[in-house]
Amino acid sequence: MGLPRAAIHLLIHEAATSPWRGRIGTLGRQHVYATLDEIKALAKNLPAATHAAYQDAAYQDAAYQGGASQGGVFHDIVPKLHRDPVLRDAGYLSDDSLFEFLGFEQSVRMDRSDYEGAEERLDLNSAETPLHLRDSFDLILDSGTIEHIFEIGRAMQHCLQMAKVGGRIIHLTPTSNAVNHGFYSVSPALFADFYRANGCEIEKLWLCRMKGDFVRGAWDVYDCLSTNRNWLPLGRLDGALWLTYAVIRKVTSVPPQTPQQSFYVDTWQSSTDDSKVSENESIPEKQGQAFGKAERILLATKKWKTIHRVANRGIIAWRAWVNSKRERNQGRVPYRYVGRF
Repeated sequence: MGLPRAAIHLLIHEAATSPWRGRIGTLGRQHVYATLDEIKALAKNLPAATHAAYQDAAYQDAAYQGGASQGGVFHDIVPKLHRDPVLRDAGYLSDDSLFEFLGFEQSVRMDRSDYEGAEERLDLNSAETPLHLRDSFDLILDSGTIEHIFEIGRAMQHCLQMAKVGGRIIHLTPTSNAVNHGFYSVSPALFADFYRANGCEIEKLWLCRMKGDFVRGAWDVYDCLSTNRNWLPLGRLDGALWLTYAVIRKVTSVPPQTPQQSFYVDTWQSSTDDSKVSENESIPEKQGQAFGKAERILLATKKWKTIHRVANRGIIAWRAWVNSKRERNQGRVPYRYVGRF
């Protein structure tokens, strides 16, 4: 469990767009791979997609130099170095100091074991969240933990139970090329579908590409919410390590819900809608929906099996050509590029 330099940059970005306060609960103790000076430098080097106000130089100065007491986002701190001797010798901050810098008044570590000095003992495989931890935290931070938990759905439910209404949950979890790192690598849809089913809003759902030094290198970040396309063709990602970064806002408390994958829910709904169309109903007027050219062709040829089959094959070939052209022009990931962290 830890916070590479790029992950710290993502947390700084989140604090700059929506400042933190109160309590943070982390799944395990976090190794922080940056010095205080490096963290302050990261706070002045956010991608252009960051909140517009943060691009103003005066705002950047006030953001951390003035401290929260003077209206800044980040706090003045007396830095404490990491408890690990190797990381301490490198000048890296403790997780307490990082979270204090980000605006939190209290940080609480939760772990199944107390070997790293966790304040709370919590087995994320267990079925019930302890009562004293429920609705307790303004942020629950999971940076590389839940992929190691066999009962991953229960782990996410614990995160949900421990966050306050109005609070946030952040996951940073491997998605591709992390063989045997943990039990699982996850798709962004896991977070989107689970938390939407359980009374939450998905504020950020980003794919992060790490090529090179995991601890100190930069990550290229893409916004999965920038398009309605919720899937990628198999094999689309390259040989880099890819992670999903999700920021979730708990809007309300609801009884625990088990989600269905939204891709199939949409498919089932579309199939149900199609079955309700009468033979005499005109295509443009079907359920008030708008149709693309491909859907119009397939519906218009549905009565003639051979023509319908040829049309379907032609559409598949056309889409494959369009996708290959898009890849050449825009890269293999069809999401908006957020920036480099």
